[in-house]
Amino acid sequence: MNNRHPDFLRIYYCGREQCSPGHSWGPAIRPHYLLHVVLQGCGSFRYNQQVWTLHAGNAFLIEPMKSHFYQADHSNPWEYAWVGFDGSAVEEILKNTALHHSPVFLSEHTECCQPMASLTDAFLQPEHNTLDLSARLLTVFAKMPAQQSRTLSYEEEYYQAALDYIKNNYTYDLKIQDIADYVGIDRTYLYKIFIKQSGISPKQYLQQYRIHASIELLQSQQHSITETAYSCGFRDVTSFCTTFRQQLGMTPGKYKEKLGRGVYL
Repeated sequence: MNNRHPDFLRIYYCGREQCSPGHSWGPAIRPHYLLHVVLQGCGSFRYNQQVWTLHAGNAFLIEPMKSHFYQADHSNPWEYAWVGFDGSAVEEILKNTALHHSPVFLSEHTECCQPMASLTDAFLQPEHNTLDLSARLLTVFAKMPAQQSRTLSYEEEYYQAALDYIKNNYTYDLKIQDIADYVGIDRTYLYKIFIKQSGISPKQYLQQYRIHASIELLQSQQHSITETAYSCGFRDVTSFCTTFRQQLGMTPGKYKEKLGRGVYL
């Protein structure tokens, strides 16, 4: 058995119970997060002076040190599975789920039931692996996506998606068509969006981003010009030097020389 739990997501225990009619718990608190997924039947969950009636496919999250109460229905008592957990990544994980803004996940479907049952079954195995358990819990959360509210126009969303893609991929042999394919629009439309949003083309933006990244590497005084060129997505040192000179009016070598004299531009 692997007993060492990764700090980013620690799973303490899992369980599964077919409750008797009217069976309840609380009001009480827990020292860590506790997630219940309703597998069948129904019941109610009370938290923060609100009450939800939940059925199969729904879930409720109990936060650490927060008082709560839940009870099985008297005529159709629920069966649920639960998992107790915490870790350094929990808050960031929950931000990407419907549980970020509400302690309950409401759905007419039951997609999260099977992975939750799978998690509890795996936990009960004597030779369970903690990384496998973490992966199974992440699968449960993946079935509870956050509802996206539209605050940006489609063009702004395309633009932000393109910027994020450049930020995470500029070190590779990135082509403008790759960006357009990722965003899901044609190259001409991508060009029009960049001109409208930034005043420059996608190619110019990519070049500027790479040069900005190269300046940070050169300022660290820990990287050669060749290493900087390849680290910032240039195919060779010559193209790097040419682009750098076009944007800053000097070669990378001259720039490093000025840095050596304590001159920062």
